[in-house]
Amino acid sequence: MAELDTTDARILELLLEDARRSYRGIADEVGLSPPTVSNRVDRLRDLGIIQRFTVEVDRTKFADEDECLVVIDTPLAHAEDVFSQLQGIDGIEHVFFTVDSTVVTKAVLPPAELRSLLTDSLTDDQIEEYHVRSILGSSWQPQLGTDNLEIECTICGKPISGDGEKVEVDTGDMYHVCCSSCADKIVEQYESLKQAADE
Repeated sequence: MAELDTTDARILELLLEDARRSYRGIADEVGLSPPTVSNRVDRLRDLGIIQRFTVEVDRTKFADEDECLVVIDTPLAHAEDVFSQLQGIDGIEHVFFTVDSTVVTKAVLPPAELRSLLTDSLTDDQIEEYHVRSILGSSWQPQLGTDNLEIECTICGKPISGDGEKVEVDTGDMYHVCCSSCADKIVEQYESLKQAADE
């Protein structure tokens, strides 16, 4: 089932507080057995709600590393490529891809390496304009932030009932939608973007 309940929400809250929390510890909090908690976490991962478990490291504590926000305006045909390229570069901590083909990234790199990233890793036709801002402080406080536990269709925005439909594209990304019509639209959108990137 695609629907979430209050127990799923509590499991998410506990993992947001401490992702190293054991299934046994979570089970004690929510009144379930550890295997049942494990199954629920697996389901939340399958739905794409839990993306990964990680550790946050403050790289600015190391010598010669500056924290910067880089905003790159790209042509529509190159935005997804720039987004993908930046994900694989050491020192790039967060990458965001906006609807208006802007790519925003948080980089923790020495200034010379950041310049090299922009001039050597990306081509002139991939960048229309870019801005680099030094970050003086940042805060990351992930929160569940909603009382509404319905999962929305990524195409039409309607709540997904039952199992909905799953669509996996060539990149391996999984999308959850409400119906076969929206599943077809996901495939059409992906193929359209892929074709634009190839041109």
